[in-house]
Amino acid sequence: MPALLWGAATDAGRIRSDNEDAYVAEELVFAVADGMGGHQAGEVASALAAGTIRERLAQGAPTVDVVVAAVVEANAAIFQTAHANAAQRGMGTTLTAVAVMPATDGRPEQLAIVNVGDSRVYLARGGELTRATIDHSYVQELLATGHITEAEARAHPRRNIVTRALGIEPTVRVDSWVMPLVRGDRYVLCSDGLVDEVDDDEIHTILRRLPEPQACAEALVAAAVANGGRDNVTVVVVDVLDGVDPEAVAGIPADATDDDTVPLTRVMAVADGDPITLEQPVVPVTAKVKRQLGRQMTVKTFLMLLGAAVALTVVIVLVLVALTGGDDGGDPTPTVTTDETLPASTEPESTEPESSEPESTVTTVTPTRPQPTITTAAAEPTTTDSG
Repeated sequence: MPALLWGAATDAGRIRSDNEDAYVAEELVFAVADGMGGHQAGEVASALAAGTIRERLAQGAPTVDVVVAAVVEANAAIFQTAHANAAQRGMGTTLTAVAVMPATDGRPEQLAIVNVGDSRVYLARGGELTRATIDHSYVQELLATGHITEAEARAHPRRNIVTRALGIEPTVRVDSWVMPLVRGDRYVLCSDGLVDEVDDDEIHTILRRLPEPQACAEALVAAAVANGGRDNVTVVVVDVLDGVDPEAVAGIPADATDDDTVPLTRVMAVADGDPITLEQPVVPVTAKVKRQLGRQMTVKTFLMLLGAAVALTVVIVLVLVALTGGDDGGDPTPTVTTDETLPASTEPESTEPESSEPESTVTTVTPTRPQPTITTAAAEPTTTDSG
């Protein structure tokens, strides 16, 4: 077993009456989940995530893929629960976790770090504090592109908007890293309630000042509440008491890329609509592109259907014209036979106006598709006896 020492603390903060955070602090696994979706929704989501991680990783994990699979399972549990209960529809949670991977033949003990959302893992090593995870948030994208500073990010009106979370979609993409177990390392897992109120320099000062992890976790939570406490705040501090000599490792590579993560299948058909919550909505990064693509596909489909309808109409007309011409012996003019073609001797003797005699006003007209029997019947009025 690895030689670890840990402490944990949580607080609802000064603004909210409910605490939607959840955490895990066990011998071989540690995690922080920040729920979203309101009372009896966000706290349910974070509890489901924490419970799944605790159950699946209580004995550690043989590989990082096992840790990622536990996160995917937590995502599915939250998603299914939300869709089974209308009161919990749209709930979700962030999740960041550290799990021990026991030593195997040829490999020493290691730590697997996973993250979804904007909860964080910090690493304090050799007098420096490093962020071991990358936030999936709107402000992180602004920071990455240089639009805002770190100080502006903590006070940004959209700082609680995350771009990835558990429970929002049937599947999720999980970031993961593998770290060596280095003697003297201190890991800090926290919800955004800490980083929104306490900057990295102050976090590092507290970490160096307090050697006991429990006292350190409590001090960090107290600092967040004292600086405003606008959100729930949760902190787990983990100390590595024995492991690889710190001089033998270089820490987190400065040139780490997306290749260092473990991508999983993620459904790209994200439904546009209102944010999940006003507190911490999930905003698909590609929503605007998808709306534009949807409009383009709609216009294209309409034009294709319109063209097909016009073509079908033309074909039907041509077929009808061809059939009409064939039945009439090549003469498209309809045959009309009226009583005016009768010989004068066959005219009725009646002096009544022609319009008053029903038979005299009848005009036999062959239809558009004339039949030979109708043309022959037109001659029958010549046998009528007016006397």
